[in-house]
Amino acid sequence: MASLSFLLGMVPGTEKVETADDQLRADFQAYKDYENSDDLKHYLELEKEVTSGDFAMRKKKILKAKFKASEAFRKELRYNQLMKRLKGDEKSAELNELEEYVQSEEFIKQKQFLTMRPNERYETTDEYNKEIEYKTLKKSEKVLWYYKTKKKYPFKELEKWNLTFEEKFNKSVLDTSKWMTRYFWGDKTMESSFVLEDDKSFITDGGNIEFYDNKARIVTKAGKAEGLVWRAEQGFVLEDFDFTSGLISTAKSFKQKYGIFKAKIKMAGGSVAQTFWMVSETMLPHIDVARFENGKLHANYFWGSGNSSNKSVSKTGGAKYADQYYIFTLEWTPNKLVWKINDKTFKSQTSGVPQEEMCINLSSNLKKDSSEGGLPSAMEIDWIRVYKLKE
Repeated sequence: MASLSFLLGMVPGTEKVETADDQLRADFQAYKDYENSDDLKHYLELEKEVTSGDFAMRKKKILKAKFKASEAFRKELRYNQLMKRLKGDEKSAELNELEEYVQSEEFIKQKQFLTMRPNERYETTDEYNKEIEYKTLKKSEKVLWYYKTKKKYPFKELEKWNLTFEEKFNKSVLDTSKWMTRYFWGDKTMESSFVLEDDKSFITDGGNIEFYDNKARIVTKAGKAEGLVWRAEQGFVLEDFDFTSGLISTAKSFKQKYGIFKAKIKMAGGSVAQTFWMVSETMLPHIDVARFENGKLHANYFWGSGNSSNKSVSKTGGAKYADQYYIFTLEWTPNKLVWKINDKTFKSQTSGVPQEEMCINLSSNLKKDSSEGGLPSAMEIDWIRVYKLKE
């Protein structure tokens, strides 16, 4: 049974949800980049120095310095005294040494420095430059943002997860290192595609997968095809089809037990069954993260085996789930399955939770009892992401 909020149509907007999620991840990356940057390292070193007791003592010493208390003043005084006592032109070694000193650039600069007003004198120092730089950086947008973010730290949940699989469909061709275009069982046993007894369209070997604007389209359309059908009483039978469809699966490249499985998908209106689903190497357990067909959105789970198989089926209706993008999510823990649409919980399940790795599948099929109107029909996928809890 779908949650009441879905029955009442209370679903957050896709763009708002995706923007918020993208912004959080961008902020997290920016935070980590700045945390490890030379800019922050420099600021922290500057802060440590400027706020230290040693710096305070140096500043105090600069501000309180007086020329009359300096060695330079004593040498100048001695020089003046000796000059007054000088008779004739012959100068003593001490006087020559002092004269050279008081006429030196070093003495002139030091006297000029020590005779300034305290604040003016301080403003000529490296200490002043460091203090001003520190105060400027402390009020800078970047530093203020960093410490404000550090205090709130909205990344605790995000930081728990590793991204283990991502597909953006930005190559304009199917990445065959990730995806196969047949059911796993047909490929493994016969190296061939096949469909089920209730299918009216045949799954081609990638011929119904299209790409545009960094998105994939799984197209169901009219078209002649010959292929195998699995019939319970006869096994695999070769038949002719008047319609074709498509499937992509990570069965050969990626499987995962537990985690968050997300995809941004636009389901097409009409009678074509379009599904984002997960399965292990056997037919059961089987999870429909999202299945849209005949104006109904389903979240289904099938588990068990043989005569002891079980199912949990939830659905909600409405044209709003057709022809626009939604983010469909399955959150899978050892004890619970949670289905979400645009981050809003749609369904949860605690019994029969699968304990084996499962792969990702996306497919569209025209079923035997479905109308042929509205073809061609395309299920569009913008992106897929899978996360796993960090150990």
